[in-house]
Order: sequence, then C-alpha cells, then structure tokens
Amino acid sequence: MLICSKQGSPFNTFSAGLIILFLMISTTSTVVSQITLVPEGSSWKYLDDGSDQGTSWREIGFDDNSWSEGRAQLGYGDGDEATVVNHGPSSSNKYVTTYFRHRFTVNNPSQYAGLVLRLLRDDGGVVYLNGTEVVRSNMPAGTINFLTHAVSAVAGSNEDAFYKYSIDPSYLTDGINVLAVEIHQSSVTSSDISFDLELVTTTQSPSITRKAPYLIYEGKNTEMQVLWQLNKTALCKIDWGTDTLYSSGSAQTSEYGDDHQHTYTITGLTPAVKYYYRIITETDTLKSTFRAAPEVKTGETKFLAYGDTRSYPASHNQVADAIVRAYSIDEEFQSMIISVGDIVNDGDSEDDWDNQLFDTSYSSIQSMLASIPYQACMGNHEGSGELFTKYFPYPFVSDRYWSFDFGMAHFVMIDQYTSYELNSSQLTWVENDLSSSTQPFKFIVLHEPGWSAGSGHENNKSVQNLIQPLCEQYRVLIVFAGHNHYYARAEVNGVQHVTTGGGGAPLYDPNHGYPNIVSTAKEYHFCKVKLDGSQLTFQAITFDGRVIDEFEKEISSASTSVGDGTYAEVSPICTFYKNYPNPFNRTTTISFSLHGPSYVELNIFNVTGKKIKSLESGRLQAGDHCLSWNGKDDADQNVSTGIYIIRLQAGGMIQSKKMSLIN
Repeated sequence: MLICSKQGSPFNTFSAGLIILFLMISTTSTVVSQITLVPEGSSWKYLDDGSDQGTSWREIGFDDNSWSEGRAQLGYGDGDEATVVNHGPSSSNKYVTTYFRHRFTVNNPSQYAGLVLRLLRDDGGVVYLNGTEVVRSNMPAGTINFLTHAVSAVAGSNEDAFYKYSIDPSYLTDGINVLAVEIHQSSVTSSDISFDLELVTTTQSPSITRKAPYLIYEGKNTEMQVLWQLNKTALCKIDWGTDTLYSSGSAQTSEYGDDHQHTYTITGLTPAVKYYYRIITETDTLKSTFRAAPEVKTGETKFLAYGDTRSYPASHNQVADAIVRAYSIDEEFQSMIISVGDIVNDGDSEDDWDNQLFDTSYSSIQSMLASIPYQACMGNHEGSGELFTKYFPYPFVSDRYWSFDFGMAHFVMIDQYTSYELNSSQLTWVENDLSSSTQPFKFIVLHEPGWSAGSGHENNKSVQNLIQPLCEQYRVLIVFAGHNHYYARAEVNGVQHVTTGGGGAPLYDPNHGYPNIVSTAKEYHFCKVKLDGSQLTFQAITFDGRVIDEFEKEISSASTSVGDGTYAEVSPICTFYKNYPNPFNRTTTISFSLHGPSYVELNIFNVTGKKIKSLESGRLQAGDHCLSWNGKDDADQNVSTGIYIIRLQAGGMIQSKKMSLIN
C-alpha cells in the first residue's frame, strides 16, 4: 500500500482496507474545504475565425470585447454542446485553433495552498493563467502557434474526459485573473472539438510527485527496480529494509532523461522476503512494501494476471482494489502481476498515462503499482510504444519482446507489433528461448489471442499457426492474452488460452460458441495462479470476489524438482481405456483409472471439433472411474449417427479416442 505524507510525518502500518478508508476520508475532507474559482459550464469569451492571435491574447489586459460569448461545453460536432462554435470554411478544411478566455476574481490568493485544474479538450489544448502557460495537454513540445496540430485525435470516452492537473497558486493575482485556453485540432478534417474547464482551490500544497513509485522485475530474485517521476528537477532519497526502520540500505537519486524521471534498482535482496521502502522528495515522503521474488525452481510460486485497463480508470481501480485485497489476505500473492497490454487508451499521449494509470486519486491502482512489479506486454493501444518503453523500460531483447524467470515459472513476453512471422527474428528467438528454458512451468504473454470468444476481435491466425505449435512442442501451459474485454478460456491440445481483458476497458459480450471455448464471462476480473510442485491451480475472480472459472493442471514430464537442481520424470497421471461397446447404439461406457487425485475434464466432440457433451469437470480421487454416454448433447437432444471423439484431460495429460454411434 502506498502512503504519501509530508516529510517527517509518522507512519503506521494499517490493513489495506483501513488505509483505503483513510484515503477516502482524507479526500472527502479536502473536497469540503475546496473553493471553486471557475466551475464547469462557465461562460467564456471565444474567437472562432481561424486567425493568428499571436501571444498577446493570453494576457490579463487583452481586450476581448469583440469576441463572442457562450457557456461551456463549447465546441461542435458531438451534439452535446451548450454553445456551438464555427468550425471553419468547410468540413475538409476546418480551423486548427479556437481561442477561449475567462475572467474571475480572487481575494487574497496567498491563502490557497494549491490549485487543481480539470480540462476537457478535444483534441489538444494549452492553458495560460495570467499569461503563463500552466497546462499543455495532447500537444507537442516546443513553440505552439495557430497552425500547430494536436498530437493525436480524441475519440470515444476520452471526448468527455476531464484531465486533472495540479497548479501552483502563486500564478494567481489579488483581484482580476484570466484563464486563456487554445483548443487545437489533430487535423483539418477532424469532425469535432470540445472544451470545458474547472478550477478549484485545495488545502494541500502542490505535490512535487507526478508519478508515484511503481515496480518492475527484470528477472533476478535478489533485485527490484523502483521508478517514479517528479514535476521538476530535484534530488530524491530512497531507503529500504525488512521493517520500517529502513536499515538495509539508502541511496540518493537524480533524474535521468529529459522528463524528471527517477529509478533505483534495490539489490542484495533475500528471495521471498518482504521489504519496506520509502522515497523522500522536497515535499513528499512516499512509502510502500514489496516481496522479493521466490527462489528459482523451488517452493510455491504465486502470481496475478489481468489486462485491458484502458479508458475507464474508475473501473480499473475497482479491479486493483480487489487485487490489493487478495494479497492483503494472502501475502504470497504480493508477488507480481502480468498485464496483457492496452494499459491506457492512447499510449502516445502523456495525458492518458498521467490520468488513466498514474492518477493519485485512484488509490488502489497506485497501491498495487507500488507493491507488486508490473510486467506488461505491448498492446495495440500502446501506439508507437515510445511512452510504453519510457515508463516500463524492461530489459528487452529487441523491440519490445523479452523473457524472465519468476520462481518456478518462465514467462515469454511477445511483441505482436513487431514481426513474429515464420523466420522472423522474434519468432526464432521465441523458439530458442522456450527450448533452452529448464523452468517446470512455461507461459506466454501477448495481447491479441489465438483463441477467444469473438465479439470484439477475431482470433489471431498467427498465434494459431506459429505460436501454438511452439506451445505444444515446449509444453507451454497457458497463453495469456487480452484485446477482447471479457474473460474467456479456450483449450487447444492441452494449451490453455486465457483472455483476461476485464481490467477496466468497456466490456464486450463473449460468444461461448467460438471454437475450443471452455468458459466465458462478461466481467471485470483478474486471475490468480499458484504453482506448487507439479501442480498449477488457476482462478479467475471478479472485482467483487466471485470465482468465474477455475482449473488445475499437473505437469507430466521432466518437471518435478528432486531437491538437487535436477528434475525427475513424473509418472502418467491416468490410464484411459477403450469405451465399450464400440460401435454402440444407445449407451457406451467410458472408463479410466487415476493413479493419484487430479482435476479431470471428459468431453465428447464431433469430427469438426465442436464440443457437444461435457461428462465430467472436477477433481476426482485416485482409482477407477466409469461414466456413461447416452448419445445426447448438452441440450439433452439425440445426436446423429457418426464418428465422435472422447477427450480425457487429467492433470497435464490429454488423451483422445474415437467411437462410432449408430442410431
């Protein structure tokens, strides 16, 4: 759990729920004491003639009496405007820039500790307070003029989003003040613009912290990398230890790059031990904990997975809150989280990273990021990937693909926006990496699924034709993917394809009838995975704690530790007998023998691969088991004469047999 306090203030360890409650109470208190200087829906002077206004229009003394006036929301093209402004000479040649000004009065501005500005802008905007630029949103760096285009087009829910910024109140003057805003189109053919703004005072001084601490894990269980970002140049101090005395180490950090970023890799950690850390800046002390990665190849390993968190941080915050609760109950899940991408809506927009992932008002997201390393693959909404790699500088092999070990597991992070076709550098590397890994459990993480439940996006053929054969050859247990905003699980020749796209993006309706689908749910959710000896246990859990899918797998060869660094063969988990009679007319008996307790799935398929009947799905004890099939499907309808396939899955083994039904 991340706590932000004034430097030198006391820190007590609370449960996650109590801390979140405390943060909620603190936020409520701040809201009560706020004064709204400029409310949403205020009246603004505006100029919509496409002219070049230079710089003088930003100043307090500028004469805007000839400008038009109207209430926000101002704009055109969406139909929700209170005031419609002129778009320009034609639909294919619209004005790039529209100007807005608003006067307001402040008495004794020194009484205000801070300001919060909330800006709705479509596409980009620059805000000036009394002539000084205080916000630049979805706009390029450097000099801005009346022909400068916004960085990217705004669409969907972002068209109505307010982006929040902390402003230094020293820019205010006693008496008349002026906000001047320019809204820029991303292109002259853009269909709409939108503008509104709110400015409120706060009782809290502006924080120097832009992005609170978050973690990434590079693959060494004696190390953890901590990253954060400030609003200005400043030195920071990081302390860490096994308790709140922080006695294990201390270091001073300075920024790197050109955007006030900081990072420090804590080394010399003891695997599986919990550590406390704090970062001290000029105004803030930021505190949290993490657990070092477990021992390699031995002991129990636990991790979490989810994805598609973009666009709706409030929904994402609910999922993150459930994740925080999960590792508060079971500390071994304070391990790491796999993200299948689409972290923010527009990965090329700094505003989206600030407001959708790193916004401090979403306390559970920040607590999660500060407490467990965030291991993400590249999604299509990450755009060019420039900001993705800026904020998540994993040790990539090339482009944005890489791999790492964590406890008993090996993870391959695939970049689907760099070629992974046959004979490509990435696919060659993936095969070499999988073939050389000696970890007992192997997983692949990518964004676009090979087998999913349709609705949002169709199945990815490259995953089916190129990744799936490698999974079968090198015993990959699960391919984690997202892209479709729901939960789905497909099983293909023993490989589980998990679509975990319910991290916060708008949900889709899964189609349970898609090929190889075992389970679907239209839910915000995350996944829990436990590896213990030769067994994998998996659960998909909604943000309110309901289990929507679960299964177990037992690895079946060259994968059980014998304590000396080697791995012994595991005996087959079951013997599968021929059904009798075969061919059959009315009923046939299917028998198998389990040599140990195991999770079993027994299903009937037709020759096209469509599942028609589920006979067993659950954990069974060792011994002989007999089941009967009466030639009916799951809807209790008689099926036609023909060849059918019995598929038995027990642990990590899958066996199939043919049978003939004659009506």
